[in-house]
Amino acid sequence: MPTKDEMLSFAKSIESIVKEKDLNYIDAITHFCELNSLEIESVTNLINQSLKAKIAYDASQLNLLPKSNTLPV
Repeated sequence: MPTKDEMLSFAKSIESIVKEKDLNYIDAITHFCELNSLEIESVTNLINQSLKAKIAYDASQLNLLPKSNTLPV
């Protein structure tokens, strides 16, 4: 089980990739894994709640998740 520091470090790495490379969070995690020769499955336990929410948002924007009912703003 990763420590909170490891999870925070991973999240910061992903956030910097998103900003520097102009990628979405799903692609940023894939890019991180490729750079570090990691399997994607090996980083799943490093993803914190904040990253999970951002990944879910990206997935919904890319129509990878079923549509949920939302009220227009």
